[in-house]
Amino acid sequence: MMGERKPLRMRAADLMRAAWTGVTGRPSRTVLAALGIALGVAAYVALSGIAASNQTALLDRLDALGANLQVVTPGRDAAGNSVPLPDAAPDTIARQDQVERVGVFLTAPEKLQTFRNDLVPASNGNAIGVMVARPGALDALDVTYAHGHGTGEADAGLPLAVLGSETAWRLGVTREGDRIVIDGTWYGVVGILDPVPQAPTLDTSVIIPDAWTLARYPDQTARISRIAAIYVRTESGDAETMRRMLAHAADPAGGPVAVGVSADLSKARAEADGSLTTLGLAIGAIALAVGGMSIANMMVVTVMERRGEIGLRRALGATPGTIRMQFVVESALLSALGATGGILAGALVAVGAAVHAGQTPALDWAGLPAAWGASMLVGVLAGLYPAARACRLTPVEALRGE
Repeated sequence: MMGERKPLRMRAADLMRAAWTGVTGRPSRTVLAALGIALGVAAYVALSGIAASNQTALLDRLDALGANLQVVTPGRDAAGNSVPLPDAAPDTIARQDQVERVGVFLTAPEKLQTFRNDLVPASNGNAIGVMVARPGALDALDVTYAHGHGTGEADAGLPLAVLGSETAWRLGVTREGDRIVIDGTWYGVVGILDPVPQAPTLDTSVIIPDAWTLARYPDQTARISRIAAIYVRTESGDAETMRRMLAHAADPAGGPVAVGVSADLSKARAEADGSLTTLGLAIGAIALAVGGMSIANMMVVTVMERRGEIGLRRALGATPGTIRMQFVVESALLSALGATGGILAGALVAVGAAVHAGQTPALDWAGLPAAWGASMLVGVLAGLYPAARACRLTPVEALRGE
């Protein structure tokens, strides 16, 4: 007696070949189905890339305004007297993981007056301050120069000056190379700053190097050596946490330390970062859902058009599971093709839009494989219902419908 005939089962390679034939055998339908997911993925990549570029530009602007800039200054004791910062404060602050750059300004000599030349009477005060900077102090503030440049280690011992934007206007200095007089001594102007909104004191000041100042006023060495302010550029984070960390780092002994933190800007930065990130995720979810609906609709139509093929294969012994898997694999292949084209198109649009707007492209290249994988998942889910309909067709029903 002959045994029952076992259902025909397809090898994985044969299943892939059959699915590939189903995809490539109808190029017009394949293009239309893949175009749906391609447009969805392209929209996701392009819009999320543009949003990320705008987000980066906005956060950079907030950082430039001082969202991640803190100022450490001497605190006051119970009697109201200023308590100098420890000499090691800049080094201990710089060693903190959250700190990126540190700029140190020392205490200026007393009663310094600044004039355009030596013909201006000393009685004509102009409210221009003098700041004494260690090399690299201005770098921590990310300043830019309208003219010239700053001072460094090589010229810290020379009578040179960098003018704030307001100071240059008051003195009538319009370019580097001019000279000014500070406390009766001529100084060469090497740079003029653009306005510095995160540190407005610089706009109305003259910045001179520390080595020259100490050599010029040896009788005030003790005063000049005291730290007046430490500008600290940190990673973005909670303002209160940063304040406590910097205060402890500046004086581990627990002495009075004043830390000026741009709490409002830090909060605005965090809120903007979170809102724009959520917006990007929402855009991606909507775009992928639209692409998935396109594939689902196309696969339903495909099942209806291929009822005869399904009935014939079922009559030849194909199992419902085989039919189901074939349509799911076809849906996944369509998603893979559409996602690949969509990622390329979306990336080009995002980069082009950022360049056109003068922004730095901020496309998440590492996240593109995740977008491709999400598209594949959407394609598989979109193909489940059409595949279920196809596998439920009996050979007689399918052939009768044909």
